[in-house]
Amino acid sequence: MFGNGQGHVSHLLTDDCSLVICLKLHLDGNWHSSKNVLCSPLHPRELRGCPCPTPVPGQPGGSSECHPSCLCPPQVLQDGRFSVVWQGTLHQTPVAIKAFPDACSQHFAAEWSVHSLPLMNHDNVARLLAAGRGGVRGEQGSLLVLQLYPAGSLRHFLSQHVSTWDATIRLALSLARGLAFLHEELWHNGLHKPSVAHRDLSSQNVLVREDQSCAIGDFGLATALPACLEQWGGGRMEAAVRKVGTRYMAPEILDDSLDLQVWGRALKQADIYSLALVLWEILSRCSGLSPDCGVPPFQLAYEAELGSNPTYGELRRLAVEERRRPAIPDSWRGTGQVSICLRELLEDCWDPDPEARLTAECARQRLQSLGAELPAGVC
Repeated sequence: MFGNGQGHVSHLLTDDCSLVICLKLHLDGNWHSSKNVLCSPLHPRELRGCPCPTPVPGQPGGSSECHPSCLCPPQVLQDGRFSVVWQGTLHQTPVAIKAFPDACSQHFAAEWSVHSLPLMNHDNVARLLAAGRGGVRGEQGSLLVLQLYPAGSLRHFLSQHVSTWDATIRLALSLARGLAFLHEELWHNGLHKPSVAHRDLSSQNVLVREDQSCAIGDFGLATALPACLEQWGGGRMEAAVRKVGTRYMAPEILDDSLDLQVWGRALKQADIYSLALVLWEILSRCSGLSPDCGVPPFQLAYEAELGSNPTYGELRRLAVEERRRPAIPDSWRGTGQVSICLRELLEDCWDPDPEARLTAECARQRLQSLGAELPAGVC
């Protein structure tokens, strides 16, 4: 948690049409305190005297002064229920500034608690650069400063692009690699990264890097899993397994049958179901899997069956009672052994029985093997 809910950042200093923050900068693997900076669209200037010298708990290194940082948010990239994402600059580098109003401080704390875990640097996980408090155009709240991914979300990317077989495998494999990293427990030089369940994996919450690989983001509902169950009280466990997310919710969450005896493993198994649906969306836009016909327009998982805004009841009836899954296109059958392997991969990830599903690492290994294959009919 960000200071266990209390915060280790400065109080807000703001005026109209400006942004004032005191940042914790993540530089060279360590967190440092920055100075207060007032940023207006036209006239950035520095405010001296940082009131938050305390280093971030759990991170190596002490507190030291960095060069002043300027965040100038020129445009909104995404306006969501709990936050607004701006494009801005940090040290003259384009960044994404995720601004949370004070009414949504719990969502900020949840994201921060995951991003600030030790050993969280990974190519396929969205990178946090800084955190602090500030205001954008007079609105007070907490800020996360993230690496900017100009291609946007995976959902947006898939709606705009048809991918070759190689590009499809790159997207799918990097997504599985990122989830396998989150699910893995790591120890290094006395630091410990617990296993993390994302709990809201979707194509909207995955970003596309410049090399067209994926980076998993949006940890507002994520849960760092304790090494020992006794570390969590019943209330925290109940909150961790409540219904969250969207059309990507696993059947055992939809029908309240998630196994609380092994709830940490169960939450990761629910992530694998979500992974399967996102993989289906990626594969559905692959030209190599439709060599003899055009690639259909992008659709979300279950959009053909339930439309763009399915209810919990509709999802439960389809995915739990009828045990239906997104249709695998007939065109895939013409691609030989690759289509068989892909079908098995999806079915083994969205299996109705959570215990029968693959782990994220196993899904990664299968996709790695598939990357060496070429669908029949593709030159």
